[in-house]
Amino acid sequence: MFKYMNYVYAVYLNKSFSKAAEKLYISQPALSAAIKKVEEEIGLPIFDRSGNPIQLTSSGEYYIESIEKIMRIEKEMATHFASLLGNNREMIHIGSASFFCAYVLPTIIQEFKLEYPGYMVSLLEANAEDLVKCLRAGSIDIALDVEKLDPNTFNSVVWAEEQIVLAVPAAYEVNQRLENYRLSFDEVGSGQYLDQKYPPISLSEFENETFLLLKQGNDMYERSLKMFRKAGFTPRVAMYLDQLLTTYYIACSGKGLAFVRAGITNYLEATDKLYFYKIDDENSTRNIMMYYKKAQPLSKIGKDFIEFLQARKLTT
Repeated sequence: MFKYMNYVYAVYLNKSFSKAAEKLYISQPALSAAIKKVEEEIGLPIFDRSGNPIQLTSSGEYYIESIEKIMRIEKEMATHFASLLGNNREMIHIGSASFFCAYVLPTIIQEFKLEYPGYMVSLLEANAEDLVKCLRAGSIDIALDVEKLDPNTFNSVVWAEEQIVLAVPAAYEVNQRLENYRLSFDEVGSGQYLDQKYPPISLSEFENETFLLLKQGNDMYERSLKMFRKAGFTPRVAMYLDQLLTTYYIACSGKGLAFVRAGITNYLEATDKLYFYKIDDENSTRNIMMYYKKAQPLSKIGKDFIEFLQARKLTT
């Protein structure tokens, strides 16, 4: 009954057979056949396929609850056996978005393990929605994110403050008109742009341009809409995307303007394909948060990791 539970859970997280198949690296027909076998075995449908996105049936909700219980048990077993194999080393599971997992956290985790050689750390990459599900299910201990999570369910700790800047393809004519406001990659990366001699600009100056936005449900999407409303215009949107890094690279290719975290310039290769602008709006500043479940007290390693992260300055 639980032979294909990872397949079922992937469909549940992604609300799509095609997206789940892509992340599992299998074909969609093979995934559909596996799910069908599970449904035939239990004699009830797990997913309601009549809508888009697909939803769980009542029997599917129970199946997912059962999977999450199994996942918690597996996590406890893995931690226990890792402790036995690693001279009683403790383990912590951290989840975050692709940018942090690829560029920020690996170095931090390496430094953390040097200071605490008795600890082990696992890292999970997921989007904001999936991080909440994993944190609630107990498959991760701490989520590092910019989203605002339910304070009744999760405790939160501020790690750092970051700035959001507007990335504009260098070939766009608007850059010539706004020469006194535009910033180079190096000016942002070095932190010079934070000086008052580099003035912010109203987003209304870009009213006639085409934008690349993250999808609805993402903090950057919500902040973008607030900035557009304050600027007094509805943007023309070329496309909506899942990940900030993807948005950045598409902006580099000249397909539109994108809101990006300023700190991205500290981790990626310098480029002259973009100019950056400080936006005159309070929504261009946000906190990076660490979240953990209220119902699941942090272990010593969890507390040590949070203290370690707070003591380490994030380059933004």
